[in-house]
Amino acid sequence: MTDNDHDEDNKRHGSEGDRELLGILSSERRNSIGFDESQTLTKERELALKYYKGDMSDVPSLDGRSKAVSTDVADAIETILPDLVEIFTSEDVAAFIPKGEEDEDAAEQETDYINHVFFNENDGFMILYTAIKDALQVKTGVMKWYSEDYEDAETFEGKSEAEAVAAINANPEGLADQVKNEDGTYSFKIKKKGKKVCVKAVSPEDFTVSRDTVSLRDTPYCAHRARHRYFELIEAGYPKDKVDACSSYGRETEQIQRARDTAGEGDRSATGTGDRRLIEVVEHYLREDGKYKRVVTDATESVILEGPEEISTNRFSAITPYPTTHRFYGESVADRLIEIQRIRTALTRMSLDNGYFALNGRTEVNMNKINEWTIPDLLNNAPNMPVRSQGDALSPLVSSGLGFDPFAALEYFSTQAEQRTGIVRNAQGLNPDTLHDTASGAMALMTAAQKRIRLIARILAETGIKDMFLGVHQLIRETASGPLKARLRNKWVQIDPTSWGSRSDMTIEIGVGASGKEAQMLMLQQGLQTMQEIVVQQGGANGPLVTETNVYNLTKKFFEKGLGFKNAELYITDPKAPPKPGEEPPEPQPDPALIEAQAKMQMAQMEMQGKQQLAQMELEGRQQLMAAEFQAKQAEAQARLEMDRENNAAKQAAAREDALLTAQLKRDEAAANIQARRDQVAGELTLKREQIAAELNLKRQQIGAELELEAEGMAVDAHLSERAQVSSSDVETGGAGG
Repeated sequence: MTDNDHDEDNKRHGSEGDRELLGILSSERRNSIGFDESQTLTKERELALKYYKGDMSDVPSLDGRSKAVSTDVADAIETILPDLVEIFTSEDVAAFIPKGEEDEDAAEQETDYINHVFFNENDGFMILYTAIKDALQVKTGVMKWYSEDYEDAETFEGKSEAEAVAAINANPEGLADQVKNEDGTYSFKIKKKGKKVCVKAVSPEDFTVSRDTVSLRDTPYCAHRARHRYFELIEAGYPKDKVDACSSYGRETEQIQRARDTAGEGDRSATGTGDRRLIEVVEHYLREDGKYKRVVTDATESVILEGPEEISTNRFSAITPYPTTHRFYGESVADRLIEIQRIRTALTRMSLDNGYFALNGRTEVNMNKINEWTIPDLLNNAPNMPVRSQGDALSPLVSSGLGFDPFAALEYFSTQAEQRTGIVRNAQGLNPDTLHDTASGAMALMTAAQKRIRLIARILAETGIKDMFLGVHQLIRETASGPLKARLRNKWVQIDPTSWGSRSDMTIEIGVGASGKEAQMLMLQQGLQTMQEIVVQQGGANGPLVTETNVYNLTKKFFEKGLGFKNAELYITDPKAPPKPGEEPPEPQPDPALIEAQAKMQMAQMEMQGKQQLAQMELEGRQQLMAAEFQAKQAEAQARLEMDRENNAAKQAAAREDALLTAQLKRDEAAANIQARRDQVAGELTLKREQIAAELNLKRQQIGAELELEAEGMAVDAHLSERAQVSSSDVETGGAGG
């Protein structure tokens, strides 16, 4: 190897330690699950995305047959997605648990700031929407958090000298473009620099983990790949010589990218040249000694672009709707519905084809009886057009039709889809079938559906979403350089993340979702009504049961959660808040002893009224219970009557079928007996004829023999008579002579 070759090799691979590290990363990446190394995962994801779009090329249709497809995967995902997104985009979705009484205020402030960073400084809504939709479609939704440098400038115009001095003193290093106006005011810019925490959802197909990963929190290895233009990498600060050593991106096939396309966006055959060429980089996270090494390389692990950097944790979290125990990858909604979509597509095509055949069936043509117009007229399938032929030249081929009801089968498999996923048609909007259900039955069905959806929401909350918020909290602590100001709950407050301690306990609020808003509104209204009755009974909001603070808190929650107002402070005032300048202080409170006496009297009155109300409620409850039992018995009797009717109908139908079968058997037996009797009589007649013929022949022979004997006897008698005559004549002659 020449010196130039050695220098080039060092440029690409670095030192011996770098080459060893690259070898480890390459080995880990090849043995991981994700990217393109797992053909099974890639094929399942590609199929799920295609089915979501209604692309069912694996279920081909014959020429001339229906090509309609069912969209069960997309329908189920789009049904559950609004509820899940709304659950996690309500205010204070994540809240840190205080470690003690003295930690209450700090935990609340950190909670407010983390939610501010996620939803205001980052596009939290779209991050959650994308990650949740990815999980429903292709098994996992992946979120990533990281820090980057930022520079911002704020322009001030028409400020007084005092205001300008205060702004400059607050940001002495950020002053720029200061100008004194003709009217004596000042205009200037304040530039701010620092680090900000960014969060984004990454494509699941661009993320990979080691095969032995169960929890992403402590995975031995994970990596994320991304594609950037050459000039973007240079602008990001990567060394030019190392970027030059990276090969251009030119993968021939991007199965999942193409499966996502709706306008051919995944076709990257032309990736630009020169400074605009596309380069794929891989960000590796390798766990060693309880910490992680972060290394950025090219796609082939030949060049180290950045790192190795030692960090406390990896910066990814993942969610899945249906976890598989003891495995990282779970199941998606698509995984559970692909078979159902195939079956419903086949049933839909069957019913449509059956209708097409009924309207435009096949015809048998007798070629011996057609004329020159028959075939052209037959091919012209316009309504009321005659077909000219000779005699019975045309005969329709009658289709046997379907031997079952395809629409009942479609409904059956819709029910199967609901059972597999827990996503029912009544979970969102108004299903036409619900109009025929009782109110309690429809509510029970929706409640059952909500339980399945809330279970999925809880799984998402306790895994990837919780990990993401904890990771963002830790990264803010690590990157903060000092105090900062932020607008939290409509107030500007000073926050110092450098003073925060590490946190590992937090709760994720599982909201009610779209279908539960009405129920939440009703409960808040009932709470306000109950509180109003207590305030009236105790003669004001001065205790002992309800205070002004209690009223304020519940009313604020009603405005924010029930009515959806963002700034409830605009409509109600906190009784503990200090008076604003110019406002009169609140009136002094009455004598506590008098309040206590009034409270005791009111409590006695309330106790009496409570007992009366309790007795009335018990009476009404018993009446309702009796009415419910009566209705239940009525319903049970009606159900038994319907069951008896159905059983009787089934028995009658079975009896009719048995009678018809018995009659047919008897007819067949009688016909067989008649035929056998006919054959027997015919044989007897034939035998009788032959016997009579033989007897007649014998009789004829006997009569002939008797006639012959009689003739012979007559001949003998004649001969004897003749001889007697001759003798008599001789006697007479002799006598005369004598």
